[in-house]
Amino acid sequence: MSPGRDQNGGVVLSARTGQVFAGAPLGILLLDGVDCPFIPGSVGNASTWSVPVRYKLVPGMNEHQLFGPTPAEVTPAVVQAAIELAREGAQMITANCGFTIHYQEAVRASVDVPVLLSSLLLAPFLERLLPRTKTLGIVTGGKDYFTPELLSASGLLEAPDRFVVANITEAPAWTALWRYPGTLDVAGVESEVVRTAMDLVSTRPDVGAILLECSDLPPYAAAVQRATRLPVFDFTSMVEFFAAGLMRKPFDGFLY
Repeated sequence: MSPGRDQNGGVVLSARTGQVFAGAPLGILLLDGVDCPFIPGSVGNASTWSVPVRYKLVPGMNEHQLFGPTPAEVTPAVVQAAIELAREGAQMITANCGFTIHYQEAVRASVDVPVLLSSLLLAPFLERLLPRTKTLGIVTGGKDYFTPELLSASGLLEAPDRFVVANITEAPAWTALWRYPGTLDVAGVESEVVRTAMDLVSTRPDVGAILLECSDLPPYAAAVQRATRLPVFDFTSMVEFFAAGLMRKPFDGFLY
């Protein structure tokens, strides 16, 4: 629905073709074939968000495509799903994998709402904020797939000395999460994520902030911050930042 006003200043709403419900501004594209628990904090858990959400699974968009040599093969399906979300009323679109950055430009060119498909979009922003003596630490579930193409899509290709990547892929509890069907040892994964971050800052004391790439890492952001005493960012930081811009509230306070 698109709002307008009548001659008396009253709100007038026009229906949007294809929109059958309203009030869920966040649209989320989902990987196909992910069978693991989604706890609060995960992109895949609706209670994570401060605003109502709508989810849409993208057929064929799975880890084999994202981490394989031909992620572009499913671009049409990703674009179509995003178009459907926008048609249904989504005011912004994200996804539940950092590596969907591969589809950022294609989706952005196809819908008329903001597109934030990956937490990696935060990387160049954070890098520009940090002192020149500091680097950005990125914790990921797929360091081996940080290809030049992915770095270019993330805006990091031109600043290779401004970030460092730490991998959690081989950690046992984390690995168990991605087996079929996945099992989640929350305390075990939290310990592994914290240890990965601590090893990173121990090896690279110049790290000034940490970005959690994977959409299932935000549940552990607070623990990482407590351990490292550094600013920690993730999918939720990015999405909630923009969601706040969609629904600004008037300031209220003392005038004198």
